[in-house]
Amino acid sequence: MARRLMGLALALAASFALAVAADPPPKLSPAESAKAKKALQEVQDFMGIWNLEGSQKVGGKETIWKEKVDWSWKFNAPVPTAKVKFGEGKGKFLDSGEMTYALDKKKYQLVLTTADKTEQVLLGELKAGRMKMDGKDAKTGDTYRLTMETLADGIRFAFKLEKQEGGKGPFSTAFSMLGNKDGESLAGGGKKPECIVTGGAASIAVSFGGQQYFVCCSGCRDAFNETPEKFIKAAAAKK
Repeated sequence: MARRLMGLALALAASFALAVAADPPPKLSPAESAKAKKALQEVQDFMGIWNLEGSQKVGGKETIWKEKVDWSWKFNAPVPTAKVKFGEGKGKFLDSGEMTYALDKKKYQLVLTTADKTEQVLLGELKAGRMKMDGKDAKTGDTYRLTMETLADGIRFAFKLEKQEGGKGPFSTAFSMLGNKDGESLAGGGKKPECIVTGGAASIAVSFGGQQYFVCCSGCRDAFNETPEKFIKAAAAKK
């Protein structure tokens, strides 16, 4: 049984090897960087650690697994970037990814690395909080569609990968994941803390000088821990 499940994982990873190379990040002017950053801020709700349950159906048999997905801001990158890590870099089908906003295409670009270390690129748009991205395998003509969105006021996260054989006909689900943000529950309620770095909804506690603050993701946590006085001073100036 273990060999069979491993075979399914490898088969999916191989079938999702999109024959598209990621363009190198272009050099952006300050104005262009500001536009790209503003566009990426629209996915602020994705940031944070999510405890998801994955599911896949193959031949009438359903496989269930649990996986942490960590979205965070990547500071000091050449262009504004959000990064994602699946299963602490060892996800069932995906390892990691980096999302940027392609100004020339006016679309979000997500470069994913699969469990077998294959790199693939998807492009898409964000509408009403839902990110829908597509990528095509140049060899087989298969089209892949990735849909991501937050639900329940940002407490839940849904991730679904679909495949369209030969680029024609209906899409079928390759696998999906759904779950809650770490430290959150549907019974929560009340005003959520704000990230001291970005101002977004936060659930990760950090501390400095005997005081507790909150950040939205591991990237903001690392940035705060590096220069806490900078962010505390900036937050105080906004009050």
